[in-house]
Amino acid sequence: MQRRISLLLKEQPGLKGREIASKLGLDKKEVNRFLNDSRTLYQQDDAFCWSLNLKSEFVVDFSSQTHGSWIKDGDVERELMKAGSPLELPYRKVRILIGDGKPMMLCAIAKILALANQLALEKRAVSLDFSGNISTLSYLSRAAFISRLHKEVCVLPHRPDESEGQMYLANNLGLVELLEIKDSLAEENIPERIKHSYEHLFGKLHANKLFTIVAESVTNVQRHSETKVPGVAAMQHYNFGKNKSKVLTIISDSGAGICATLRPALAKYWPGVAAQFPANDGASDPKLIVRAMQEQGLSCTGQGGAGLHATLTKAQLLDASINIRQETFSVCLSYKNGQLQKPTWALNLPKLAGTHIVFEFLTTKLAAA
Repeated sequence: MQRRISLLLKEQPGLKGREIASKLGLDKKEVNRFLNDSRTLYQQDDAFCWSLNLKSEFVVDFSSQTHGSWIKDGDVERELMKAGSPLELPYRKVRILIGDGKPMMLCAIAKILALANQLALEKRAVSLDFSGNISTLSYLSRAAFISRLHKEVCVLPHRPDESEGQMYLANNLGLVELLEIKDSLAEENIPERIKHSYEHLFGKLHANKLFTIVAESVTNVQRHSETKVPGVAAMQHYNFGKNKSKVLTIISDSGAGICATLRPALAKYWPGVAAQFPANDGASDPKLIVRAMQEQGLSCTGQGGAGLHATLTKAQLLDASINIRQETFSVCLSYKNGQLQKPTWALNLPKLAGTHIVFEFLTTKLAAA
Protein backbone atom coordinates (compact mmCIF):
# COMPACT_ATOMS: atom_id res chain seq x y z
CA MET A 1 0.00 0.00 0.00
CA GLN A 2 2.76 2.47 0.94
CA ARG A 3 4.52 2.34 -2.42
CA ARG A 4 1.30 2.70 -4.40
CA ILE A 5 0.12 5.67 -2.33
CA SER A 6 3.52 7.38 -2.47
CA LEU A 7 3.79 7.02 -6.25
CA LEU A 8 0.25 8.36 -6.69
CA LEU A 9 0.89 11.39 -4.46
CA LYS A 10 4.16 12.05 -6.27
CA GLU A 11 2.19 12.47 -9.51
CA GLN A 12 -1.02 13.88 -8.03
CA PRO A 13 -0.41 15.72 -4.73
CA GLY A 14 -3.34 17.19 -2.83
CA LEU A 15 -5.75 14.25 -2.81
CA LYS A 16 -8.22 13.39 -0.07
CA GLY A 17 -8.13 9.94 1.48
CA ARG A 18 -11.28 8.81 -0.32
CA GLU A 19 -9.83 9.95 -3.66
CA ILE A 20 -6.64 7.99 -3.02
CA ALA A 21 -8.66 4.89 -2.12
CA SER A 22 -10.83 5.25 -5.24
CA LYS A 23 -7.92 5.72 -7.63
CA LEU A 24 -6.03 2.71 -6.20
CA GLY A 25 -9.04 0.47 -5.63
CA LEU A 26 -8.38 0.26 -1.87
CA ASP A 27 -10.62 0.37 1.18
CA LYS A 28 -11.18 4.00 2.28
CA LYS A 29 -10.93 3.24 6.01
CA GLU A 30 -7.67 1.33 5.56
CA VAL A 31 -6.17 4.15 3.49
CA ASN A 32 -7.12 6.83 6.02
CA ARG A 33 -5.81 4.73 8.89
CA PHE A 34 -2.52 4.17 7.07
CA LEU A 35 -2.11 7.87 6.21
CA ASN A 36 -2.82 8.97 9.78
CA ASP A 37 -0.31 6.44 11.10
CA SER A 38 2.33 7.59 8.60
CA ARG A 39 2.52 11.34 9.12
CA THR A 40 6.29 11.28 8.92
CA LEU A 41 5.94 10.35 5.23
CA TYR A 42 2.75 12.25 4.38
CA GLN A 43 1.28 15.63 5.34
CA GLN A 44 -2.30 16.88 5.35
CA ASP A 45 -3.35 20.46 4.66
CA ASP A 46 -6.30 22.45 6.05
CA ALA A 47 -8.54 21.08 3.31
CA PHE A 48 -7.72 17.51 4.47
CA CYS A 49 -5.73 16.82 1.30
CA TRP A 50 -2.63 14.65 1.43
CA SER A 51 0.81 15.06 -0.14
CA LEU A 52 4.31 13.69 0.40
CA ASN A 53 6.14 15.18 3.38
CA LEU A 54 9.41 15.80 1.60
CA LYS A 55 11.05 17.34 4.67
CA SER A 56 11.01 13.98 6.38
CA GLU A 57 13.56 11.17 6.13
CA PHE A 58 12.57 8.23 3.95
CA VAL A 59 13.45 4.98 5.72
CA VAL A 60 13.95 1.63 4.02
CA ASP A 61 14.33 -1.26 6.47
CA PHE A 62 15.83 -4.26 4.71
CA SER A 63 15.69 -6.43 7.80
CA SER A 64 11.89 -6.03 8.16
CA GLN A 65 11.06 -8.41 5.31
CA THR A 66 13.57 -11.14 6.17
CA HIS A 67 12.39 -14.72 5.75
CA GLY A 68 14.88 -17.07 7.38
CA SER A 69 18.24 -16.58 9.04
CA TRP A 70 19.88 -14.52 6.24
CA ILE A 71 19.04 -11.23 4.54
CA LYS A 72 18.72 -12.21 0.86
CA ASP A 73 18.02 -10.32 -2.35
CA GLY A 74 14.39 -11.45 -2.16
CA ASP A 75 14.11 -9.61 1.17
CA VAL A 76 15.54 -6.49 -0.46
CA GLU A 77 13.00 -6.71 -3.28
CA ARG A 78 10.08 -7.25 -0.89
CA GLU A 79 10.97 -4.17 1.14
CA LEU A 80 11.34 -2.02 -1.98
CA MET A 81 8.00 -3.28 -3.25
CA LYS A 82 6.37 -2.49 0.09
CA ALA A 83 7.91 0.91 0.82
CA GLY A 84 8.92 2.01 -2.67
CA SER A 85 12.40 2.62 -4.00
CA PRO A 86 13.85 5.95 -2.89
CA LEU A 87 15.11 6.26 -6.48
CA GLU A 88 11.49 6.63 -7.70
CA LEU A 89 10.44 9.06 -4.92
CA PRO A 90 11.67 12.65 -4.38
CA TYR A 91 12.71 12.45 -0.70
CA ARG A 92 16.09 14.16 -0.22
CA LYS A 93 17.04 12.31 2.98
CA VAL A 94 17.19 8.52 2.89
CA ARG A 95 18.13 6.10 5.64
CA ILE A 96 18.75 2.44 4.80
CA LEU A 97 18.39 0.19 7.85
CA ILE A 98 20.15 -3.16 8.11
CA GLY A 99 19.35 -4.47 11.57
CA ASP A 100 18.08 -7.62 13.23
CA GLY A 101 21.60 -9.03 13.64
CA LYS A 102 21.25 -11.29 10.59
CA PRO A 103 24.06 -11.82 8.06
CA MET A 104 23.59 -10.69 4.47
CA MET A 105 24.05 -12.80 1.38
CA LEU A 106 26.18 -11.46 -1.46
CA CYS A 107 23.19 -10.95 -3.77
CA ALA A 108 21.55 -8.60 -1.25
CA ILE A 109 24.80 -6.78 -0.57
CA ALA A 110 25.29 -5.94 -4.26
CA LYS A 111 21.81 -4.45 -4.59
CA ILE A 112 22.13 -2.34 -1.45
CA LEU A 113 25.54 -1.09 -2.57
CA ALA A 114 24.11 -0.09 -5.96
CA LEU A 115 21.09 1.59 -4.37
CA ALA A 116 23.21 3.66 -1.96
CA ASN A 117 25.68 4.69 -4.69
CA GLN A 118 22.92 5.67 -7.12
CA LEU A 119 21.23 7.81 -4.46
CA ALA A 120 24.56 9.50 -3.68
CA LEU A 121 25.02 10.30 -7.38
CA GLU A 122 21.67 12.10 -7.24
CA LYS A 123 23.03 14.23 -4.38
CA ARG A 124 20.68 12.69 -1.82
CA ALA A 125 21.66 12.63 1.85
CA VAL A 126 22.07 8.88 2.32
CA SER A 127 22.88 6.96 5.49
CA LEU A 128 23.43 3.22 5.90
CA ASP A 129 22.51 2.29 9.46
CA PHE A 130 24.09 -0.89 10.85
CA SER A 131 23.54 0.07 14.50
CA GLY A 132 21.51 -3.11 14.97
CA ASN A 133 23.88 -5.33 13.02
CA ILE A 134 27.52 -4.56 13.86
CA SER A 135 28.69 -8.04 12.88
CA THR A 136 27.45 -7.53 9.30
CA LEU A 137 29.20 -4.16 9.11
CA SER A 138 32.43 -5.89 10.13
CA TYR A 139 31.97 -8.53 7.42
CA LEU A 140 31.20 -5.89 4.78
CA SER A 141 34.35 -4.03 5.68
CA ARG A 142 36.41 -7.18 5.06
CA ALA A 143 34.55 -7.77 1.78
CA ALA A 144 35.66 -4.34 0.44
CA PHE A 145 32.09 -2.97 0.59
CA ILE A 146 33.25 0.27 2.21
CA SER A 147 35.88 0.78 -0.50
CA ARG A 148 33.17 0.50 -3.17
CA LEU A 149 30.70 2.76 -1.33
CA HIS A 150 30.37 6.40 -2.43
CA LYS A 151 32.35 8.75 -0.18
CA GLU A 152 29.26 10.86 0.58
CA VAL A 153 27.26 7.96 2.04
CA CYS A 154 27.14 8.14 5.83
CA VAL A 155 27.69 4.80 7.60
CA LEU A 156 26.30 4.32 11.12
CA PRO A 157 27.35 3.83 13.86
CA HIS A 158 30.72 4.54 12.19
CA ARG A 159 32.37 4.21 8.79
CA PRO A 160 35.18 1.61 8.96
CA ASP A 161 38.57 2.51 7.57
CA GLU A 162 38.90 1.38 3.94
CA SER A 163 42.35 -0.02 4.67
CA GLU A 164 40.61 -2.69 6.75
CA GLY A 165 39.17 -4.17 3.54
CA GLN A 166 42.49 -3.94 1.72
CA MET A 167 44.17 -5.84 4.55
CA TYR A 168 41.91 -8.87 4.04
CA LEU A 169 41.94 -8.96 0.22
CA ALA A 170 42.40 -12.53 -1.09
CA ASN A 171 42.86 -13.89 2.44
CA ASN A 172 39.72 -16.05 2.36
CA LEU A 173 39.45 -18.30 -0.70
CA GLY A 174 35.77 -18.93 0.12
CA LEU A 175 35.13 -15.25 -0.59
CA VAL A 176 36.19 -13.16 -3.54
CA GLU A 177 35.65 -9.61 -2.31
CA LEU A 178 33.71 -6.95 -4.20
CA LEU A 179 36.20 -6.33 -6.99
CA GLU A 180 35.90 -3.13 -8.99
CA ILE A 181 35.23 -3.32 -12.73
CA LYS A 182 36.83 -0.12 -13.95
CA ASP A 183 39.30 -0.86 -16.75
CA SER A 184 40.48 -3.45 -19.26
CA LEU A 185 42.80 -4.94 -16.65
CA ALA A 186 39.77 -5.91 -14.59
CA GLU A 187 38.50 -7.96 -17.55
CA GLU A 188 41.53 -10.23 -17.09
CA ASN A 189 42.09 -10.14 -13.33
CA ILE A 190 38.57 -10.60 -11.97
CA PRO A 191 37.68 -13.85 -13.79
CA GLU A 192 41.09 -15.26 -12.84
CA ARG A 193 40.60 -14.37 -9.16
CA ILE A 194 37.22 -16.06 -9.07
CA LYS A 195 38.50 -19.10 -10.98
CA HIS A 196 41.47 -19.44 -8.61
CA SER A 197 39.21 -19.32 -5.57
CA TYR A 198 36.84 -21.90 -7.04
CA GLU A 199 39.70 -24.25 -8.00
CA HIS A 200 41.08 -24.11 -4.47
CA LEU A 201 37.72 -25.12 -3.02
CA PHE A 202 36.46 -27.65 -5.56
CA GLY A 203 39.22 -28.48 -8.03
CA LYS A 204 39.63 -27.72 -11.72
CA LEU A 205 36.74 -29.74 -13.16
CA HIS A 206 34.19 -26.90 -13.46
CA ALA A 207 36.43 -23.88 -12.89
CA ASN A 208 36.70 -22.93 -16.58
CA LYS A 209 32.92 -22.88 -16.92
CA LEU A 210 32.64 -20.36 -14.10
CA PHE A 211 35.55 -18.43 -15.60
CA THR A 212 33.66 -18.07 -18.91
CA ILE A 213 30.48 -16.90 -17.18
CA VAL A 214 32.32 -14.26 -15.18
CA ALA A 215 34.57 -13.15 -18.05
CA GLU A 216 31.65 -12.55 -20.43
CA SER A 217 29.68 -10.60 -17.83
CA VAL A 218 32.64 -8.48 -16.69
CA THR A 219 33.46 -7.65 -20.32
CA ASN A 220 29.88 -6.53 -20.93
CA VAL A 221 30.03 -4.22 -17.90
CA GLN A 222 33.35 -2.72 -18.93
CA ARG A 223 32.59 -2.24 -22.63
CA HIS A 224 28.85 -1.75 -22.95
CA SER A 225 27.07 -0.89 -19.70
CA GLU A 226 27.74 2.88 -19.61
CA THR A 227 27.75 2.55 -15.83
CA LYS A 228 28.02 5.80 -13.86
CA VAL A 229 30.02 4.19 -11.06
CA PRO A 230 32.39 1.23 -11.46
CA GLY A 231 30.63 -2.11 -11.46
CA VAL A 232 31.58 -4.88 -9.04
CA ALA A 233 32.01 -8.65 -9.17
CA ALA A 234 32.28 -11.07 -6.26
CA MET A 235 31.90 -14.73 -5.32
CA GLN A 236 31.13 -16.52 -2.07
CA HIS A 237 30.82 -20.14 -1.10
CA TYR A 238 28.12 -20.94 1.49
CA ASN A 239 27.79 -24.06 3.61
CA PHE A 240 24.32 -24.90 4.89
CA GLY A 241 25.03 -27.92 7.00
CA LYS A 242 26.10 -31.40 5.99
CA ASN A 243 26.04 -32.03 2.21
CA LYS A 244 24.54 -28.61 1.51
CA SER A 245 26.78 -26.15 -0.24
CA LYS A 246 26.39 -23.53 -2.95
CA VAL A 247 28.32 -20.82 -4.76
CA LEU A 248 26.94 -17.35 -5.46
CA THR A 249 28.64 -15.16 -8.03
CA ILE A 250 27.42 -11.61 -8.64
CA ILE A 251 28.21 -9.03 -11.30
CA SER A 252 26.56 -5.66 -10.72
CA ASP A 253 26.64 -2.26 -12.41
CA SER A 254 24.65 0.99 -12.40
CA GLY A 255 24.53 1.46 -16.15
CA ALA A 256 21.85 1.69 -18.83
CA GLY A 257 20.76 -1.95 -18.72
CA ILE A 258 20.94 -4.74 -21.28
CA CYS A 259 17.88 -3.78 -23.34
CA ALA A 260 18.71 -0.06 -23.43
CA THR A 261 22.10 -0.85 -24.98
CA LEU A 262 20.79 -3.65 -27.24
CA ARG A 263 17.65 -2.05 -28.71
CA PRO A 264 19.40 0.64 -30.84
CA ALA A 265 21.41 -2.11 -32.53
CA LEU A 266 18.26 -4.18 -33.12
CA ALA A 267 16.58 -1.32 -34.94
CA LYS A 268 19.68 -0.81 -37.11
CA TYR A 269 20.92 -4.33 -37.81
CA TRP A 270 18.01 -6.68 -36.99
CA PRO A 271 14.74 -4.81 -37.70
CA GLY A 272 12.89 -8.09 -38.00
CA VAL A 273 13.91 -9.08 -34.48
CA ALA A 274 13.12 -5.59 -33.21
CA ALA A 275 9.57 -5.92 -34.56
CA GLN A 276 9.09 -9.08 -32.51
CA PHE A 277 9.88 -7.21 -29.30
CA PRO A 278 8.02 -3.86 -29.44
CA ALA A 279 9.18 -1.40 -26.79
CA ASN A 280 5.59 -0.55 -25.80
CA ASP A 281 4.93 -4.16 -24.70
CA GLY A 282 5.82 -4.48 -21.00
CA ALA A 283 7.00 -8.08 -21.33
CA SER A 284 9.15 -7.41 -24.41
CA ASP A 285 12.31 -6.54 -22.52
CA PRO A 286 12.53 -9.75 -20.46
CA LYS A 287 11.60 -11.78 -23.54
CA LEU A 288 14.36 -10.03 -25.49
CA ILE A 289 16.94 -10.96 -22.85
CA VAL A 290 15.79 -14.60 -22.94
CA ARG A 291 16.09 -14.56 -26.75
CA ALA A 292 19.61 -13.05 -26.64
CA MET A 293 20.71 -15.72 -24.17
CA GLN A 294 19.18 -18.64 -26.00
CA GLU A 295 20.24 -17.66 -29.53
CA GLN A 296 23.73 -16.56 -30.47
CA GLY A 297 24.26 -13.46 -32.60
CA LEU A 298 22.54 -10.43 -31.07
CA SER A 299 24.82 -7.69 -29.76
CA CYS A 300 24.86 -3.93 -29.19
CA THR A 301 27.69 -3.58 -31.76
CA GLY A 302 25.86 -5.27 -34.60
CA GLN A 303 28.80 -7.62 -35.17
CA GLY A 304 27.24 -10.72 -33.69
CA GLY A 305 27.50 -11.35 -29.99
CA ALA A 306 28.09 -14.60 -28.15
CA GLY A 307 28.48 -13.36 -24.57
CA LEU A 308 24.96 -13.85 -23.22
CA HIS A 309 24.56 -17.12 -25.12
CA ALA A 310 27.91 -18.45 -23.85
CA THR A 311 26.86 -17.57 -20.31
CA LEU A 312 23.69 -19.63 -20.60
CA THR A 313 25.55 -22.55 -22.19
CA LYS A 314 28.00 -22.75 -19.28
CA ALA A 315 25.15 -22.34 -16.81
CA GLN A 316 23.60 -25.48 -18.28
CA LEU A 317 26.77 -27.46 -17.57
CA LEU A 318 26.76 -26.21 -13.97
CA ASP A 319 23.01 -26.79 -13.49
CA ALA A 320 22.92 -23.16 -12.40
CA SER A 321 20.26 -20.50 -12.08
CA ILE A 322 20.75 -16.99 -13.47
CA ASN A 323 18.79 -14.04 -12.14
CA ILE A 324 19.11 -10.76 -14.04
CA ARG A 325 17.71 -7.64 -12.36
CA GLN A 326 17.16 -4.61 -14.61
CA GLU A 327 15.83 -1.16 -13.73
CA THR A 328 12.17 -2.18 -13.35
CA PHE A 329 12.05 -5.91 -14.13
CA SER A 330 13.92 -9.16 -13.57
CA VAL A 331 14.44 -12.39 -15.52
CA CYS A 332 15.26 -15.81 -14.11
CA LEU A 333 16.60 -18.77 -16.08
CA SER A 334 17.44 -22.00 -14.31
CA TYR A 335 18.57 -25.52 -15.16
CA LYS A 336 17.55 -28.76 -13.54
CA ASN A 337 19.37 -31.93 -14.52
CA GLY A 338 20.74 -30.13 -17.55
CA GLN A 339 17.31 -29.03 -18.79
CA LEU A 340 16.33 -25.38 -19.04
CA GLN A 341 13.21 -24.72 -17.00
CA LYS A 342 10.59 -22.29 -18.27
CA PRO A 343 12.04 -18.75 -18.00
CA THR A 344 10.19 -16.49 -15.58
CA TRP A 345 10.16 -12.73 -15.13
CA ALA A 346 8.72 -10.07 -12.85
CA LEU A 347 7.55 -6.69 -14.16
CA ASN A 348 6.91 -3.26 -12.60
CA LEU A 349 9.59 -3.65 -9.96
CA PRO A 350 10.78 -0.64 -7.91
CA LYS A 351 13.51 1.33 -9.62
CA LEU A 352 17.11 0.13 -9.36
CA ALA A 353 19.23 1.24 -12.30
CA GLY A 354 21.73 -1.01 -14.03
CA THR A 355 22.20 -4.75 -14.44
CA HIS A 356 22.57 -7.02 -11.41
CA ILE A 357 23.32 -10.65 -12.23
CA VAL A 358 23.34 -13.52 -9.75
CA PHE A 359 24.67 -16.96 -10.71
CA GLU A 360 23.85 -19.69 -8.21
CA PHE A 361 24.65 -23.37 -8.28
CA LEU A 362 24.86 -26.21 -5.79
CA THR A 363 28.38 -27.57 -5.39
CA THR A 364 27.01 -30.77 -3.87
CA LYS A 365 25.38 -31.57 -7.23
CA LEU A 366 28.64 -31.02 -9.07
CA ALA A 367 30.51 -33.24 -6.66
CA ALA A 368 28.03 -36.03 -7.35
CA ALA A 369 28.19 -35.55 -11.14
